[in-house]
Amino acid sequence: MRRTTLLLFQLFLAIFAGYAVMYDVPNAYLLVPLLCLVAMFFLGRHPQASPQIDKADTLADT
Repeated sequence: MRRTTLLLFQLFLAIFAGYAVMYDVPNAYLLVPLLCLVAMFFLGRHPQASPQIDKADTLADT
């Protein structure tokens, strides 16, 4: 998957989690928003989700 696709999917999960919390408040089991946030966390840790940083560029900045 490309980085843009992962970021858009994370955005979708965040919007869906917010929607589920706002419109499903009487529900005592907030499992869906929790699973959305956990999925966002794991997608953010995916190697392609993080930007590529060259070591030469970071050494040149110091």
